[in-house]
Amino acid sequence: MGRTSPDPPVSAVRYHDYTSHVRYRISPHSLDFSRYPAPFKTYEYQERISLKQGTGTILGRNKDEGFNAPDPTVSQVLGDQVSCDEPVNLETVSQILGLSYGVTLADRSRGLLFRSVPSAGGLYPCQMYLSTHKIDDIETGLYYCDTIQGFLGRINPRPLGPEIFFSDPDPAEACLIITGIFYHSAWKYRERAFRYLLLDAGHLAEAVVQAARAVGVRGRIKYDFKDSCLIQGLNLDDSLEVPLACVSLGPGIAAGPGSDLKPFHPAKSGPEPATPVIYDILKEAYQAGISIARSPAVDSATHVFARKPDRMRPVPDPGPFETKSFFHAVTHRRSRRNFSSQNLPEPVWAAFLNRVFTRIFAGQDPDETGAAASGFLEMAMISRNMEGLAPGLYAFSKDGATLACRQTGVSAMDLARVCLDQAWIGRAAMNFLFVADLAAMEAALGARGYRYVMMHAGRVGQRLYMAAQELGLGCCGIGAMYDKEAAALLGLNHGSVLLYAVSAGPVK
Repeated sequence: MGRTSPDPPVSAVRYHDYTSHVRYRISPHSLDFSRYPAPFKTYEYQERISLKQGTGTILGRNKDEGFNAPDPTVSQVLGDQVSCDEPVNLETVSQILGLSYGVTLADRSRGLLFRSVPSAGGLYPCQMYLSTHKIDDIETGLYYCDTIQGFLGRINPRPLGPEIFFSDPDPAEACLIITGIFYHSAWKYRERAFRYLLLDAGHLAEAVVQAARAVGVRGRIKYDFKDSCLIQGLNLDDSLEVPLACVSLGPGIAAGPGSDLKPFHPAKSGPEPATPVIYDILKEAYQAGISIARSPAVDSATHVFARKPDRMRPVPDPGPFETKSFFHAVTHRRSRRNFSSQNLPEPVWAAFLNRVFTRIFAGQDPDETGAAASGFLEMAMISRNMEGLAPGLYAFSKDGATLACRQTGVSAMDLARVCLDQAWIGRAAMNFLFVADLAAMEAALGARGYRYVMMHAGRVGQRLYMAAQELGLGCCGIGAMYDKEAAALLGLNHGSVLLYAVSAGPVK
């Protein structure tokens, strides 16, 4: 068992504070590889459907080795400049699963699988399930998605009903459910694991939407659902695994499941290879956000920085820039942090920011909860060796069109010091920061708002990775920091915290 959780019952603010790192006070922790988490779950499946070529084993590194879908560029996918009128079927589902969570490289000497989306510590604690209704070549039901071995395993003949999503007026033909297994992250990160689960779920949800766009299918992220119904439908033990986000696929259907469906009879998953260590605070942090409570009377325009900006400047127009295949970017994506001291030309960083911010902030996000989350999530950057931009701390406007200088004395090396002295951070040309006033957020959105802002930070982080891949830059996320030192360095108001950071820039 882990440490006893704080009393009274945990809230979002209390959980984040309780799991803060303090220099010289991080308790020693050795990794027990005899308890290493399994990469996928096992069931007594009612039916198995093989995914189309390119999903499972290793994704083809060339366009013609896996998928027959159109091949848009990264900038087209990030900017939602693609047509989404393809049907949801086994072909498109296979493509979406492969591009969002497929294996892109296997290091057999170390037993490691590299996948199309990043994950903290390479642990991949998120699982995916597919609920289908009225799809021609996938029988109605609920499936576990095994993107490593390459199949859909039916675990329930009854799909999810539209009532799970609070009477969605536009129920989709299919829905991907993203869950998180606490221990798969806690094996390394212990009580902080819920932070990483949410960031990973955000990365994965954004990757699913991008993959869906790339193959011509409409995808919409949902953070709000009836947790208990999903837990029951998926037959989860919520002390071990919980639902975090859903992505609906397709243009919608006329009605939800009818009375002709087979009886509810979910399959049970097999046991973990090793008995997981349970940290009570992880389930408590999750359960604190079960209720959905938004207060429209609370202003979301909180100010996380104590100092007013010294000056503001527009982000330059990137002009024309070479684009790259989305498929190529996904299959070659890696977390690269061997940053160099090379200057980053202004047209490159302007193109980078343009790709990241298009349709993600300022109400441009078509997802309602994503828009609510972005109201409380501020994004900033520490610059280094960026042509035309002095070193310092800059905050972005909500639409990403303007940079406001907050401090000129903050350097990338300062950030490296408060992020557990990881020297590579200090060599990055751009260090992106996600900050929020958690108290104001919880007052407006309830404890569930913590899920919103953390997953939304992960979503933007995924866009940073893809933009970096298209422009030939390195990129690597950072979830570990001395929390109070980081807040002091950035000049944050009381109650505001650094949630996540992502380094990007030229690499050797």
